[in-house]
Amino acid sequence: MNRQLKSLFMVLLFCVVGALPVFAHIPNHRLFFRNDKRAPLTTLKFFFLGAGNNRDGHARTGLAEIVSKLIATYSDKHGYTAELDALGTDFNIHSSHRYHAISISALSRHFETSVRIISDLMESMTFSESALQEARKGMRTSYRKSVRNDTHRLITNFALVESRGIQRWRSLRALERLELDEIQEYYTGLLTADVVFLKAVSDLDSTEVEASVRPLMENRRTGGFFRLPSENKTGGLPGRTAFVFENYSHLKNVYCYWLIPCGTVGEENHVPNLITGALGSGGASGLLYGYFREELELVYGTSCRYRSMNDVRFFEITADPQIANSEELIAKMSEFILGLADDDRFWSEIAELRENSDYVRASLWKEWTPRSRLDNEVNRAISNSPVRKGGFKSVTDNEVRSFLDEFFIPENMVMIFLGPKEHTIEILESKWPDMSIHVQTVESAIE
Repeated sequence: MNRQLKSLFMVLLFCVVGALPVFAHIPNHRLFFRNDKRAPLTTLKFFFLGAGNNRDGHARTGLAEIVSKLIATYSDKHGYTAELDALGTDFNIHSSHRYHAISISALSRHFETSVRIISDLMESMTFSESALQEARKGMRTSYRKSVRNDTHRLITNFALVESRGIQRWRSLRALERLELDEIQEYYTGLLTADVVFLKAVSDLDSTEVEASVRPLMENRRTGGFFRLPSENKTGGLPGRTAFVFENYSHLKNVYCYWLIPCGTVGEENHVPNLITGALGSGGASGLLYGYFREELELVYGTSCRYRSMNDVRFFEITADPQIANSEELIAKMSEFILGLADDDRFWSEIAELRENSDYVRASLWKEWTPRSRLDNEVNRAISNSPVRKGGFKSVTDNEVRSFLDEFFIPENMVMIFLGPKEHTIEILESKWPDMSIHVQTVESAIE
């Protein structure tokens, strides 16, 4: 498979693929199901839509996460975890931006009992000030560890917070302000969420799984959290913006990131996925690698990823030039990104990807497992994204050009740099005297 096909293969992992889901006869709910006879196991995940981190707000960052911690602690202290362990059942609860999720993995013969235990736990759950203080203590430690272990996520979030107004991923100040009444209010909304998706993989048939969860679903009160539409974040810092993070003077390379915000989760994604495929999403493939690594020899690695954080979708273009090559790389990469619409090589890559898309899609479909197809169905339903017939073949050059004209502009470019601070600032000031440069520590991302 040539370089362009490998690049497209990676991009199609994010495209709309999959059969229609199974609909369960449970009022106001939806079951996504796959039958798997290889082992007598049942995994089930409840997605409470409309709950999650999007309910936190700037002043309550960490609210959904601390509720998960408190539920897990309560389960441990009141014997529910021990009951599940005795059955060989794994239990987990976590929050995402658009939902809160509870999952179990059980021997099928213990599945119904495990669901009942989870139901009892959720109904009996109470919160205390002492438990809240203990959870805060653990989260403080987790936040501080993330400065070292999740640096990339923290700096990306910080840059989008400042430039696009999205919610912080972590905030020590907000954590200290959380109160019990806010936690109880959130939990009540969670339990009464209007829409719940259920994802199950089991050797049982769908009617057996449905029968086990029906009492829990039918007896639920609703009227709590409802599904929120995506919010298109605009505004923020005007013009071309750069964030230079300190404490990296020891590095031999300058780690560079260009963020191009381009819409919201739930929007149709064929155009940005096609652009990502042309640029190259990783490995020795795509236009970025061919030009900046093979032709110019300015970097060891470079790639483009199409990502989301909260409800903001964005391109993330990365490069890792050595210090000696950094000035040339930063200037040429910035010019390259903004000049794609007039780059013949880019349009050649687009044409090749479009021509080979049917072949790669068919190959990819064969590689997907039933579980990965199920995950895709659920993710597509959660984001509520539209389905576009024709795939990449339906994307016109005019659509790509209009997309580039709207988003690939200096005012929409956010840069992030990790490396020798003074060296990087000198480059930026010499190339773009009017650029807004913000010098930060990674620690500031959790303050």
